[in-house]
Amino acid sequence: MRIVFIALFLVSFLFSKDIGIVEKVVVDDTENQVALVQRGEEVLFITSAGFKVQKKDIIKTFKASKLKIRFIDDTIIYIGPKTTLEIAQYYYDKQNKQNNKTNFKIKQGSYKIKTGDIEKLAPKQFKIETQFSTIGIRG
Repeated sequence: MRIVFIALFLVSFLFSKDIGIVEKVVVDDTENQVALVQRGEEVLFITSAGFKVQKKDIIKTFKASKLKIRFIDDTIIYIGPKTTLEIAQYYYDKQNKQNNKTNFKIKQGSYKIKTGDIEKLAPKQFKIETQFSTIGIRG
């Protein structure tokens, strides 16, 4: 039983790798927060720069908050107020470009993206989905 528990812990640790960091925040003064992050069953708060972003995170900014996230491939996302971003997929492998894949889902709100290495290595695998369309980079 203990071996199964340890194995599950190690597997969850391997899959929870940090893929980015919040570099800049604008705090919503009424909420005194920047954003909420849903990570599985857990809800975390972003209150300042330095927060580590992981695969499958769902990030929600408040009425007057904004943030900037830099991913490990140097993709930068600026998230505006009242925005929901889901990091549906994110795989970065500098050595094997066929392994690279990004799928960001913008549920609502505003954003600006500056693409990084994944777009250069595998442009057809870089996708942004919005409520009304899917945006794909095509070289």
